[in-house]
Amino acid sequence: MTAPTWLQALILGLVQGLTEFIPVSSSAHLVLVPAYLGWERPGLAFDVALHVGTLLALLVYYRRDLSAMASAAVSRDPSPHREVYRRLLGLLALASLPVAVAGLTFRSAIEVAFESPRLASALLFGTATLLLAGEWLRRRRTNRVRVSPCRSEALRRQEGLDLGADPDDPTGTDLRDLRARQALLVGFGQALALLPGLSRSGTTITAGMAAGLTRPAATRFAFLLALPAISGATLVSLRDMGDLGAFTAMDLAIGMMAAAVSGYVAIWSLVRLVARAGLQRFVIYLVLLGAVGLVYFD
Repeated sequence: MTAPTWLQALILGLVQGLTEFIPVSSSAHLVLVPAYLGWERPGLAFDVALHVGTLLALLVYYRRDLSAMASAAVSRDPSPHREVYRRLLGLLALASLPVAVAGLTFRSAIEVAFESPRLASALLFGTATLLLAGEWLRRRRTNRVRVSPCRSEALRRQEGLDLGADPDDPTGTDLRDLRARQALLVGFGQALALLPGLSRSGTTITAGMAAGLTRPAATRFAFLLALPAISGATLVSLRDMGDLGAFTAMDLAIGMMAAAVSGYVAIWSLVRLVARAGLQRFVIYLVLLGAVGLVYFD
């Protein structure tokens, strides 16, 4: 099916923004959607534009966290508040190492993987399995400690959810007590998501919950960790900006803005959804999409 390039850019931008932060794998969708519709695979310049769009969404949504970390980095104020954000900045840098090493080491193999819709479809089952495993591990932890409604409400008033405290998961770690080992595990989860079909948000949030973080803390750390990863991938790909494929500069701008707007909506929605209900509701969609892809691209 042919379509004007501006419309392709708009659709792919919306798909990128929504699926980058919802745990259904944006990379798989950007492989499968053009393949299903018979469109030419976008060039690297278009991929960069879409990543810039999702980066803008993150910068706007987490602007207060980023401002607090920047202020803590340059301040000598020993206050507990500043110390939390100073540690968080260092742990984000540590957790970024696995994806940086894997991305640079296996870049050629990863690019080849993006040429296979069948592989992307198969790996969607991997994302579904990880989501179920993460929720199962969280349930095991929370079932060990029963918190009465009154106690939960007291914890909510006392601690709040600013740093990922969860009154329904009192033994879970929030961002104040995040340790290097936990941050690295989330980082390794993000490295897995270099392959199409393995969702970045799915692997990182699941890795965080497996490491003992509360759902809100795992989600927040995972999204903050996406900032250096997306920024690094964008910088590495800048040298290929001449590869526009079938798109014009205006098409790139349309795709970038669509990714930014839909990405912001996706972050806003998922942060609230995860705090209330978890990630398991995405499993059916992943299994269906993966099964259809395996049949269609057989």
